[in-house]
Amino acid sequence: MSKPQRIVLAGCGGMARAWLNGLKDHPRAQIVGLMDIRREAAEQRKADFNLSNAATGTDLKALLAELKPDLVIDVTIPAAHKEVTLTALSAGCHVLGEKPLSDTLSNAREMIAAAQKAGKVYMVSQNYRWIPQVRALRQAVADGMLGPVSTVNVDFYIGAHFGGFRDEMAHPLLLDMSIHHFDMVRCVTQADPEAVYCREFSPHGSWYKGDAATTAVFELSGGVVFTYRGSWCSEGHNTGWNGVWRVVGPKGSIVWDGASAPVAEVVKPGAEGFTRPGEKIELASTETRPAGQVGSFERLLEAIDAGGQPETWCGDNIKSLAMVFGAVESAEKKARLPIVL
Repeated sequence: MSKPQRIVLAGCGGMARAWLNGLKDHPRAQIVGLMDIRREAAEQRKADFNLSNAATGTDLKALLAELKPDLVIDVTIPAAHKEVTLTALSAGCHVLGEKPLSDTLSNAREMIAAAQKAGKVYMVSQNYRWIPQVRALRQAVADGMLGPVSTVNVDFYIGAHFGGFRDEMAHPLLLDMSIHHFDMVRCVTQADPEAVYCREFSPHGSWYKGDAATTAVFELSGGVVFTYRGSWCSEGHNTGWNGVWRVVGPKGSIVWDGASAPVAEVVKPGAEGFTRPGEKIELASTETRPAGQVGSFERLLEAIDAGGQPETWCGDNIKSLAMVFGAVESAEKKARLPIVL
């Protein structure tokens, strides 16, 4: 087994719990430092997880100079991602960051350039990609089960009463959640975004200040059309967090309820009739690696060990980020727009 990664966790809010729960006992994770602009938050996480040997601090640069870790895990707010990432890279650390990559595309480009210059891995933790059913969908499409995919539809409806900052955000669904679904579609189709038309709106009875519902049509490479319908203020018949999917190609379709195994229906060769009968096939995943935060960490380790880039390295993940900002701009301008990286 390769040596453990000495890790500093930057950002000790609620999401830090998920990371520490997954990594505190991982044989290749050694938490040596906890950083937060509120020292009491770092001290609380240290106590919560019995990390008695971990240093704490409010100054990331000073903490990295003192500890000389291998890896920084960035769990800060999006507006802080650029500063944390550039500081970590300049200290010779790899970076594993929470989504989104950054708060603007220009900042994202600067971060990518810095990672390439430093020769370090900067990976974004798009953990929904590691869900076994998503891997099964991806494999079925890659294997040509449907032929070339032309259509992907995803519906996401949850009446989410968060309270707090999301209720006050502009574009709360697009900016805080939709990147998961956009990135999952990119993962499954292996297609890149080219253009988008998005219509945001505020449904009757919405408890959000910003528009919390959207309908978007994305044009992807290879002739794929991806339609997205979503709402964070839709009461009743909630979907799961993964949404409800349909993937269509000339040989058949795959449907996924977002929870159980996806089911393909592939039309039998030579079948005739107004609608052609097909064979139903439940898609099982052959993925052996874990999902969640641990899945992101282990894929980062694979890239570091092999000297390559992980699936969600920053230079690829900017395409998912561009879908979000493209949709926001389209909604604001009420126009179909090209997606520019």
